[in-house]
Amino acid sequence: MKDIAFFDAQCAIGAPILGNARGGETAAGLLAEMERNGVDKALVAHANTEAAGAIFANENLLELIQADDVDNRLTGVWTILPAQCGELPPPDEFFARMAANRVGALNLFPVAHRWQACRLTIGRLMDAAAERRIPVFLGQRIMDGGWRGVFDFLREFPAATVIINGVSLWGPDRNIRPLLENFPGCHVELSEYWVPEGIADLARLYGAERLLYGSGYPRFGHGSTMLSIRHSGLPLEQVRQIASQNLERLLAQAQLA
Repeated sequence: MKDIAFFDAQCAIGAPILGNARGGETAAGLLAEMERNGVDKALVAHANTEAAGAIFANENLLELIQADDVDNRLTGVWTILPAQCGELPPPDEFFARMAANRVGALNLFPVAHRWQACRLTIGRLMDAAAERRIPVFLGQRIMDGGWRGVFDFLREFPAATVIINGVSLWGPDRNIRPLLENFPGCHVELSEYWVPEGIADLARLYGAERLLYGSGYPRFGHGSTMLSIRHSGLPLEQVRQIASQNLERLLAQAQLA
């Protein structure tokens, strides 16, 4: 029996326009890679969301998952857009569609999709997502101004349940620690957190419940962050929290329907 279950919070599916999919072009291929590395479940976004657009990515993601994921090991991530152009339905209908299609979290790509991430554009949707505690991925690479854009976004939506991803490999602590300190709904996915002994320090300061295992697949392999978490020096109970239990809790508390 496995001593630790792993639920990957940062995973992509599909054949990327740029880069290597590492076998994750299909759900069957991704699940085979997960099985080989000991990953039990994954929260998956579409590999081409930025380039192909939110509508295509949301629809094609479902096609990819539903074709092969017979054991429901994959949970989708949908991309949001401003309300003004009518591309997405109103929040309640959108969330109901998420629930019906095993989609558990949201992301956004304002620079790639040519919009401003602020209350004027997505205030209604973000307020509804915050009230329902639906996790929203937020990263410095996708925001106008990088980390400044992340800070501005959280100041506009302080009640949001947010998962910070893509923290930029080396030395992100001066950016992520103020967010963890000031926004209770803020969590950090660890696929790019390459700080020696940093995981244990973050857990000590802000709580292990704020940290999530993520691989960054296919950019990175599944095993790197698994190794970091296993050898973080934290008690096994906290390792299990980070490996899967925290993400399970975040998805379970989201009120989609």
